[in-house]
Amino acid sequence: MASLELEARLDNLLSTAQKETANIDLFAPMAENEECPICLIPLPLHDGEVVFMTCCGKQICNGCTYKEVMNDMKNGLLESKCAFCRQPDRNEGKPNIKRIKKLMKKKNPEAFMQMAVYYKEGRNVIQSDTRALEMYICAAELSHSNAYVSIGEFYENGVVVEQNMSKALECFELGAKKGSVHAHKVLSIINGRNGKHAKGIEHLTVAARSGAQDSMDYLMKVYKPYTFIMELIRYRRMLHMLELILPSPLFLLRDFGTDRNCK
Repeated sequence: MASLELEARLDNLLSTAQKETANIDLFAPMAENEECPICLIPLPLHDGEVVFMTCCGKQICNGCTYKEVMNDMKNGLLESKCAFCRQPDRNEGKPNIKRIKKLMKKKNPEAFMQMAVYYKEGRNVIQSDTRALEMYICAAELSHSNAYVSIGEFYENGVVVEQNMSKALECFELGAKKGSVHAHKVLSIINGRNGKHAKGIEHLTVAARSGAQDSMDYLMKVYKPYTFIMELIRYRRMLHMLELILPSPLFLLRDFGTDRNCK
C-alpha cells in the first residue's frame, strides 16, 4: 500500500485539480491537440502515431518522423537522427534514461509519463508500480491530462493504493476536464457498464468531435439508422467549405440541393 506521504500528495493533487476545474463543463468541447513542431498540424490523438523524442523533449507526428528517416536513407546516413533537433536518435537503453532524467529536471511532463511507463513495465529500470505512480503524480502536477487517467487506473485496480472506485471516477473526470480524450472514452465505458448509456454516449460524442476515429465509428454503429442523414450533413458542409474557397465552379453542385448558407 502507498505510504502516508504518497497518499497525502495524491489528496493534495486531486483537491487542487478540483478547484482548477470547478467551472469547467465536463462535456465542453475540447481544445485542439498541440501542434507537431515540424508540420505545425495538430498531433494525432493516438499515442502510436506520435513519437516522443528524448533528445529535445518534442513530440513529433509519425509522418514527419518517417519523412526524415527516408531523407536520411536517401542521403546515405545510416544513423537515425531526430527529425527536429537532428541529434542521434537513441530512444532505447540506458542513454535514453539519462536523457529522460535531464528532461524531468526541466519539468517536461511527457518525460515523467515516459518514465512512468518504464517503471510500470520494468524497461531499462527495476520494475516498481510505486515509482510509476510517483511519476504519474509529477506529470499530473505539470497538468498532463492523461496522467490523471493513469492515476485513476491505480485506484480502479487497487494497485499501490487502496481500491477506490469513487476516487478513480474523480481522476477520470479531472482528466476529461483537463483535455484528455482517453478520459472521455474510459468514462463512456464506465457509464455504459453502470447502465448510464446516455452519459456514455455524451462522453463518446465529445471524443468523436475532438477527432477520435474509434469513437466516431462506434457512434455511427449506434445510430446506424441515421447514418445516411449524418453523411448527408457532412457532405453539405464539405460543399459549403469548398464553395468558400472556389465559389464560381460550384454552382452546378448547388443544383443538387446544396444550400449556400447551410451550417
